[in-house]
Amino acid sequence: MSIEGRMSRRRFLGGAGVAALSAAGSIACPRYVFAQNKKSVQFTLPWVAEGSNLFTFVAKGMGFWEKHGLDVDIARGSGSVAAAQAIGEGRFDFGMCTPSIAILQTIRGLPTVALAACAYDATMGIGVLNNGPIKTPNDLEGRSMASVVTSGDYPFLPLFAEKAGFDLSKVTRIQVDNKVRDRLLPEGKVDAISGFASSAMPSYAATGVNAHFMLFSDYGIPNYGTTVMTQPARVAEEPELCAAFVDGLLEGLKATILDPAEAMKVFFKQVPEMALAAQAREQIRVGTGINIYVSAREIIKTNGMGYIEPKDYEVMTDLVMKYIARDTDKRPAVADLMTNRFAGGLKLTPGEWEQAQKSAQEFRPYVS
Repeated sequence: MSIEGRMSRRRFLGGAGVAALSAAGSIACPRYVFAQNKKSVQFTLPWVAEGSNLFTFVAKGMGFWEKHGLDVDIARGSGSVAAAQAIGEGRFDFGMCTPSIAILQTIRGLPTVALAACAYDATMGIGVLNNGPIKTPNDLEGRSMASVVTSGDYPFLPLFAEKAGFDLSKVTRIQVDNKVRDRLLPEGKVDAISGFASSAMPSYAATGVNAHFMLFSDYGIPNYGTTVMTQPARVAEEPELCAAFVDGLLEGLKATILDPAEAMKVFFKQVPEMALAAQAREQIRVGTGINIYVSAREIIKTNGMGYIEPKDYEVMTDLVMKYIARDTDKRPAVADLMTNRFAGGLKLTPGEWEQAQKSAQEFRPYVS
């Protein structure tokens, strides 16, 4: 069976007792429950615990994975590249990272497959001060911009310049360390930075820096945000595990979208050290809000949560091949890179959709 092989919607019921209770309306019936002992699962984040991945701690803390019979250990990450490599090497059962990096690792011989999208925009873009001299991308000409060469946004700067219609050669580009870049903008040492709004804006908002990002996606450059990944072999050999893991994760994401305040309470119980940092609560709140903004998109209203648009993956793969991969690299088939086999089962009601859109509105100005 190919990765895209469809499963029955009645798959993986955890026994007649569970099915009977579900039919009676007493409980929601999971699509799969591991019987007897809980199944231990190793899962890695692409980065440290923050607002953009808060929903994973909600999935754990609110028992969504547990009801599927999973005992999930959440490991902190050190970037999408490291996460994608670890997933491809099988050091974790599942993980999250941006698709462009996972696609590149697959091209380089560490195959991964995306099981569900958790954010439909990686928020790559150009960060500027609200009261600064840059109002449009064209204003970057003759100005200075700090970038991190190893950051995922960096290879796509020429494409952004082409799409937005400005001359990148007329921008004074400064290469810096990721620990230095974000502070240069509020200190007035550069006019702009390139990077990810989901990373920079929570800290800016929490410390009173009035800024926003001009997103690459607004100029026809699609790039999904965090996506659930595993190895192709696991999809073939353990589809029940994949279904249970994705279901629990997306239930955590849905709970976060619908009640971010409660989700934050769960997060701080799971990660108590975060509550001790200065401005941590506001930083987490803004990071969570931005993630809701890029998660609650029309695509899930139509197709259900986690759905991956194959045409988007085609474009992202083309971009990786053109701007990141080597000339000798072979382009993988999109059917080998992603599957909707486990996504789309969880829906938002019209009322929930309206609530999600309302929750996202406050954070729109940070990424537009």
